[in-house]
Amino acid sequence: MAPPGFARCEQENSTGDATVPCYVVQEESGARINARMDVWHMTAMQVFSTDSTGIRLVRTARQARRTDAAPVIAFAVQTRSQGHQDHLDHQRLVAPGQLMLMDLSAPYDYAWSGHGASRCVQIPLDQLTLPIDVVRGALVNLPSSPLYPMLTDHIARLTGDIEDLLGDPASAGLEEITLGLARALIASAARQDRRARAVLAETRVTRIRAYARRHLSEPDLTPARIAAAHHISERYLYKLCAQAGFSLTQWIISRRLEGRGRNWRTRRAAVAVSPSSRDGGASRTPPTSATASRPPTVSPPRDWRRMAPRGGPAGSTAGGEPPHRTALTARRRTAGAAGQGAVHPTVHRAPRCPRS
Repeated sequence: MAPPGFARCEQENSTGDATVPCYVVQEESGARINARMDVWHMTAMQVFSTDSTGIRLVRTARQARRTDAAPVIAFAVQTRSQGHQDHLDHQRLVAPGQLMLMDLSAPYDYAWSGHGASRCVQIPLDQLTLPIDVVRGALVNLPSSPLYPMLTDHIARLTGDIEDLLGDPASAGLEEITLGLARALIASAARQDRRARAVLAETRVTRIRAYARRHLSEPDLTPARIAAAHHISERYLYKLCAQAGFSLTQWIISRRLEGRGRNWRTRRAAVAVSPSSRDGGASRTPPTSATASRPPTVSPPRDWRRMAPRGGPAGSTAGGEPPHRTALTARRRTAGAAGQGAVHPTVHRAPRCPRS
């Protein structure tokens, strides 16, 4: 039976073949209740988003004992309001922008008051390839891991752009990056040195890609900076990437071009095309690294002559040409009219000094 005032809720795991039941209750504040929950299923995980007024999620010990579902590990970033977590004898306040870890197969109690929001990635334990005791041991020390900010930022960005990313073939490697960062964070927070070193070595290339993707828009992103951020030499960085079968420089260039193309498609879809346009802008091409840095087009001299009025105003140049082109145009006219009775421009020379 559910506790008084609770409604039963079933949450499916990412494989869809088992359920992780819990109880849900809305805060009774007298205000209007609003709630929206979205879920996006991926190959090895699922992305979960919750925006609602005050809410409380409870999984009881009885539910945990009666459920044979495979463990599912949740990594959630609180994006609005302050969360209260009570899980495996560990209590914690989760401020907006902070990350928490939850074993959904164990008892837990999580709530927030007022209008709150959370973004979550749920990963089956078998995808992490880590023992459940290691995962649970990382719960207390999670914020002290040096990888904590990286995974927090990654989940916030992933859940914020999930609709665009799922429809982009270039984002197929995001699951690999997410799984690698999650494994590395748990291993480092569990403080089992031997296991942590092994996992960090296995996921180093994944963390390199995640770091590069996170800073793609920054012009000073260089192999030297990436190597320094991971405490390795630049030479060893290139060696790791070569062993993984990719060129770091080309990978960065490709990701940046894909990002520019995605932005271009978004802008094109948002801009209303005028009825007088013949092709609706279809002949335009997305920006590339070559066209992005082209200087603005300069009008040729014939356009200046065409736009200028005949016998222009005082002080204007002959034929309406731009001032910096006047001398060059005069020379061309002189050369073209030579031998045809053309009037040559008068050249005034300074008198020579008499020789003594």
